[in-house]
Amino acid sequence: MGRLSCLICTKYNYDPTPPDKRLTGLTKIDILLDGVKVHTGFKDATGGWNTKSARWERQCSVQVKAGTRMVTLRRNGPFPHICAIKIEASEGLSGVASVSRPAPEKRQEILRGTAHDGRLRALRRKILMPDPEAVRRAIRDLEKACPDRYAAVDHLRHLDAFSKEQARMLALLDHGEEPDTVRFDALASGVRAALLANPLLDVDRLLVVRRRIINGRARQATGRELGWVPNNYLNHTDLPGTGYDNEIAVMTGLRSGKPTLKKLFKPDRDTLVRDVCLDFDGQRLLFSGLDRTNRWAIFQIAADGGSLQQLSPADDPDLDFFDACYLPNGKIVLCSNAYYVGVPCLDGKYKVSSLYRLDPATKHLRQLTFDQDHGNDPAVLHDGRVVYQRWEYSDIPHYFARRRMTMNPDGTGQLALYGSNSWFPTAFRFAQPVPGHPSLLAGILSGHHCRGGYGDVGRLALLDPALAGAYPFRYRPTSKEWGEVGQPIAVTPEILPAEKTGFVQLIPGYGKPVAGTVCDAAVTDVYLKQHPSLATHPHPLNEKYFLAAMKPDADSLWGIYLVDVFDNATLIYEEEGTALFEPQLFLPRPRPPVIPDRVNLASKTADVHIADIYSGPGLRGVPRGTVKAIRVFAYHFCYIGKGGFPLIGTESGWDVKRVLGTARVEADGSACFQIPANTPVSLQPLDADGNAVQLMRSWLVGMPGERVSCAGCHEDRRASLPPQRSLAETRHSEPLSPWLGPARPFAFTHEVYPVLERHCIGCHREKQTVGPRSMPCFADPKTAYDTLHPYVRRAGIEGDMALLAPMEYHTSTSRLFQMLEKGHQGVTFASMGGEARARLACWIDLNAPFAGNWAPPVWKGVDPVARRLELAKRFAGVDVNPEAEHATAAEAFRSRTLTGFMKPPPVASVASDGLQAAGFPMDHTAARRLQEACAGRLPSSLDLGNGVVMRLVAVPAGAFVMGRLDGAPDERPRAVVRINKPFAMGVAEVTNDQYARFDPEHDTRYIDMHFMDHVVPGHIANHPDQPAARVSCEEALAFCVWLSKKSGLRVTLPDEAQWEWAARAGTDTPFFYGGADADFGRFANLADSDLRNYRMKWEGASVLQNRFPHPPEMNFPLHDPRFKDNGFVVDYVGQTEANAWGLKDMVGNVSEWTRSSYAAYPYPGAAAQGETRRVVRGGSWADRPADAGASVRRAYQPWQKVFDVGFRVIVEVE
Repeated sequence: MGRLSCLICTKYNYDPTPPDKRLTGLTKIDILLDGVKVHTGFKDATGGWNTKSARWERQCSVQVKAGTRMVTLRRNGPFPHICAIKIEASEGLSGVASVSRPAPEKRQEILRGTAHDGRLRALRRKILMPDPEAVRRAIRDLEKACPDRYAAVDHLRHLDAFSKEQARMLALLDHGEEPDTVRFDALASGVRAALLANPLLDVDRLLVVRRRIINGRARQATGRELGWVPNNYLNHTDLPGTGYDNEIAVMTGLRSGKPTLKKLFKPDRDTLVRDVCLDFDGQRLLFSGLDRTNRWAIFQIAADGGSLQQLSPADDPDLDFFDACYLPNGKIVLCSNAYYVGVPCLDGKYKVSSLYRLDPATKHLRQLTFDQDHGNDPAVLHDGRVVYQRWEYSDIPHYFARRRMTMNPDGTGQLALYGSNSWFPTAFRFAQPVPGHPSLLAGILSGHHCRGGYGDVGRLALLDPALAGAYPFRYRPTSKEWGEVGQPIAVTPEILPAEKTGFVQLIPGYGKPVAGTVCDAAVTDVYLKQHPSLATHPHPLNEKYFLAAMKPDADSLWGIYLVDVFDNATLIYEEEGTALFEPQLFLPRPRPPVIPDRVNLASKTADVHIADIYSGPGLRGVPRGTVKAIRVFAYHFCYIGKGGFPLIGTESGWDVKRVLGTARVEADGSACFQIPANTPVSLQPLDADGNAVQLMRSWLVGMPGERVSCAGCHEDRRASLPPQRSLAETRHSEPLSPWLGPARPFAFTHEVYPVLERHCIGCHREKQTVGPRSMPCFADPKTAYDTLHPYVRRAGIEGDMALLAPMEYHTSTSRLFQMLEKGHQGVTFASMGGEARARLACWIDLNAPFAGNWAPPVWKGVDPVARRLELAKRFAGVDVNPEAEHATAAEAFRSRTLTGFMKPPPVASVASDGLQAAGFPMDHTAARRLQEACAGRLPSSLDLGNGVVMRLVAVPAGAFVMGRLDGAPDERPRAVVRINKPFAMGVAEVTNDQYARFDPEHDTRYIDMHFMDHVVPGHIANHPDQPAARVSCEEALAFCVWLSKKSGLRVTLPDEAQWEWAARAGTDTPFFYGGADADFGRFANLADSDLRNYRMKWEGASVLQNRFPHPPEMNFPLHDPRFKDNGFVVDYVGQTEANAWGLKDMVGNVSEWTRSSYAAYPYPGAAAQGETRRVVRGGSWADRPADAGASVRRAYQPWQKVFDVGFRVIVEVE
């Protein structure tokens, strides 16, 4: 409190009912209640200087006891111009005193009391800092590990004395006394000595970086001021580089209480020094610093501090080199921005860092990684491989898309070590292998947006990728909403043991499993709320003990600590006015084995060998024989100075995608083909019609001459190749088959628009129609794109991080393909031909992009296209210019010969068929009477166990006219169909809770959000009361078999006729409540006016976003703007009004499986066999009335799991 520049206090008497108070403030200040911090708030601007117009914002809710309480506002430094607080209670406030400024003598009394209380709190923290039980655990461990080198008996005796003194001191504090600490300090010093007597510190020499902080801010400084990269979306080039007083120093006398620091190296200017790496033999070390041109460079000095030399190239004034480590063969791996790629989420305004290998002897520099965004933190594992962090977000949430990767020192064998498809951790920085353990890593958990500049710091954690490669995200919501929009959110899924997550422990965190909390600003919003300490630069001594730079609490200095898994953090040294970082033992260490180079730099290609594409979870459940080929495309990442997803299209991803060709897949699932070397490529398995069965949403890179081997599709990295020789192994690798021409970037104008000109423009030349029956306009390519893409379902910019189910975004889930398959105004896939279908399928599978190039402007006097190409030739041997390929395709489009519109054959008008069925249609009263006549013979519920019950209603026998004359072509000819026997049907769709009784591992997961900056996986669809979806027809039938056995009844799915009869409930209109223009708000959860509010946007670090509307002319997502229902996306079941037979959600919410095969009408009967696909009925929350209804049919593979398809059961009684 002594450093406060202002203190605002108020006292109030409080009636304990209600026990909550809401504190609301105006413009970052700590709020304390009775001296205890309850919130840091006042973070936003007030909206004006006038106190009357300044905006109030909610701060926090606190529980208070009756009596006189004091609220304090505290801030280090001057208070903002406007700072006010008001106190509210949910049921009013009694006896509130005025909030006037106390008299001077009263203020002094308050301040003296507050200072006294502050001293007692600080003393309590000091006394509690050494936890006797944690110290005892460490002493016992060292006693067992080093019985001849550690005096455990003496240390335990001293610890017992300390524990007694600690208890005595705490008792005095509990009585409000301020005890003398002389004896305690002496005993605490002995405890510290016990921990520092660890034989691992016998070397007594550390390398550290000492950084002096000016203006007395060593305790408050953060971010760039301390030489940190402030946010994890940046790299070294965002640091000022100058203005620092720092040096590399040698620390000795570690156990003395006052270690000695001796300067080893200090730059002759005020440049930053960081990223110190000691060679394996301990004779030299690397560091990052600024060269004479103020570019980042890699320097080397000898162990005595002399022989300074710059190792990285010095002849490129636009390139930076930093963050290097030694390789076992004497070469080094370093980071550089020579790739000339811009950070996509920052519109290309900052350069991406990639990994390169430098031979100091020859100065030869070769690029190793070719990724979309930053690669950093390289280190060498015990087996000689390089481990590093790769940030990538190809159609996945970019905050959380950082992976730990490994590769051989020559760049071959690039594999995900940890984090593929994992929401957690947001970042795992400075990972280092642990001596004596084959796979354990020590690193720092950090965030993406890092309030306070905490990009390089966070919580120390231990990760063992040999246990698991990702942290499973299984969240069980209590609401369909994540929480309060506009507020920061941290989502903690099921906390699992290390065997399932790979995360062994947080430090501190002894004996506790690691929570995989998903949070953007993870340091401030998660870790500092759990524990006040921050750490960085871990240096493992073994699997239990570590050196680290650490700041135990907000008022501490950054010092060097010995930390352990038992929750001890023992200060070795701190220095007032200084921050100490990057501790490491200054002695030789074992040199890992040298992995020989496997590259052939004369080669321009790499070979890809897939043993069995059906192996692994990526194609789980897909029948063998489905995949016929593999589409191969390359990423063309954005340039420095120009980037961002809006330039690619609408919800189309971040990058230009360049189609290279296709490779054939053998009957046994094997494939062997060539890809261009040093190129990020993605693979898409294709079905017989050329549609992607799975999306990779990442890439692989092969080095020149490398053989890239995969066991299957997204197989576990630990999976071994099958022992038998595959069919593809019997032949040489094949060049890719060209896809409708040479390799080129995919551009809508060049690839899709000619299809529309040929087959569609005759009817779609006029201005678009937006509304319940929209019609796109194809007058020009841009208009065509803007009005056609709403008919395409795709992964978008930031789809769910989890591995997609096969066919999640298959073309069959897009309205465009559904229309063309059935026939649209005489146009069908059959009439369009195979090439037209292939172009449309490729467009959808590539995320429906518009642009195929970047056309970047000159950046700081440099042509980014020419410079990238020059550097790619020089450092990677790559001589490919996608911008030129696009220009060639653009010229071909401009000079094309127009073949003219191919008018489809006229569509015959649908005449009345005159069909009638006895007793059909019927009014509501007649329908209820018919139901009541059979209800007594049918069950009204099914007990699923554990209190879970499924309600049923009776559906009577009867006849009706099935189909719709003015519907889609597959809804006619109509037929009179007789339902011979009554049956019972679920009132609602099977819920997630009900389905979990059969399959507790099933997870319906989430509905994707649009735009970027997502802090949650999507809109919740897995609440227990929402319908189970992403359940295949085969799984739904298996549920029915299980429920039949459990209930002793015949439970099954309805056939098409049973479903439509039940949905109509006696009506002959498209919906039981009326026609396609009827207001469905009370009756069905369909694509209503609110669905337009599907766009998210940046609202702050960690903030749960509001929904915003897409422009009305975009017609996206497709929706009916006239009406509004009670749901947004999928809702809880049974929220709509029932039809005459008591059935809810027959139309809308989710579509529903039937057991019928998809066959042409007239309806051939339940026993008829059409093709293998099964019929889905009703329509979902994603369908407009124009695309839904009692007669609407869609067809999916029986093994296909569809995002908006669930099911309900029937019970048939003999």
